[in-house]
Amino acid sequence: MNKEDIASIRKELKINNSKLKIHEICSYFIKQDSKDILCSEELHFDMMDEQKKELYLSNFKKVLSGKIDSKIFELEFKDNKLGENETQKYMFHTLHTKNFKEATLTMVNKIREETCETYEQDFMISFVRGETYKSAGRKNNEPEDDAEAYTLKFFIGSICPIVIPKKSLKFDFEEKEFKTNDPMNVIINTEAPFEGFMFPSFSEDAAETDKVVYYTKKENKPNSLFVENILDCEFKSTAKDDKERFLEVVRDIVGAEIEPEVVSGIYEELGRRLDVEAETGEVSLIGLKDMEKILENSGISTAAKLRPSFLGIMGGENYEFKASSITPNYATKSIKIETNTAAISIAPQDLKNVKQVIKDGIRYLMIRIDDTATLEGFDLVTEKL
Repeated sequence: MNKEDIASIRKELKINNSKLKIHEICSYFIKQDSKDILCSEELHFDMMDEQKKELYLSNFKKVLSGKIDSKIFELEFKDNKLGENETQKYMFHTLHTKNFKEATLTMVNKIREETCETYEQDFMISFVRGETYKSAGRKNNEPEDDAEAYTLKFFIGSICPIVIPKKSLKFDFEEKEFKTNDPMNVIINTEAPFEGFMFPSFSEDAAETDKVVYYTKKENKPNSLFVENILDCEFKSTAKDDKERFLEVVRDIVGAEIEPEVVSGIYEELGRRLDVEAETGEVSLIGLKDMEKILENSGISTAAKLRPSFLGIMGGENYEFKASSITPNYATKSIKIETNTAAISIAPQDLKNVKQVIKDGIRYLMIRIDDTATLEGFDLVTEKL
């Protein structure tokens, strides 16, 4: 699964889409303190008004939004080599059962017992089941309507906070006066779900029923209780964890100090791999041998240091980093140079223009620039060293 796979499903979640068929939506209002279900409902999507459809679909799209391995994770079910994982079986049953509400209630009860304490307020759990229609591609000049088509079935679960509105002033148009507004109804914040998931995962428009897609609102902070107890999945490192460990290996080899050109070289090497990934759609993985080539091409002599360092930090020689996790997007993102005076954001490729120098016993950060620097609309005075 890559970002294009996720985007292909997300873009279909819109009303009046002939390629999307939503069957039903089940929702449950849960009291956080007592774990009670205050209300539940099952609605057929076609019977809803347009605004309600839009709100629900917008919510489910949120569950498929965010950077992969930071907010969205593709997870494998535990101990599932022979397809014997009970949670996977349950999810497959939920996907195809005639009684969708009964199947989702099983998961709701599990969430109430296992993870209710991880939410700070009352919440709504909602599930949607549907399918998207995909074209297998046209042959020669075959009309699009005649092209072979297939369906991708899925269901999505979302957990949203319930908010009690604050008292406010309102204007009464009939009596032409200002009044206090004491709302009786609570609000479901569908724009900011705590977390959610989609089953199954998809890769190149093919279902992968041995995997599930998990979403968390908190970047790089997945809810381990939900992942392990509800989804029954093996959790892999976040992008942040992978980047920290990758840099830890580099520090173990080069020491505490490093030249800006070397860091720039590392990101150039990773950037080239991301370019290939964008062209092919295949996730670029960095293993021990790949890391050796990247460091050597960046001017770092790995000698006999890399392998023992990699084994010690990663716990084995078969670990692979995702290139997208350990580097910023080379074309658009930046990294920070931090000092006690200022923090400077700079594109990785521009690190070659940065030097740390000492003059008359004073440390300076020197950045080569092509144009005159400006400050609040003024050109800075240029001094000669």
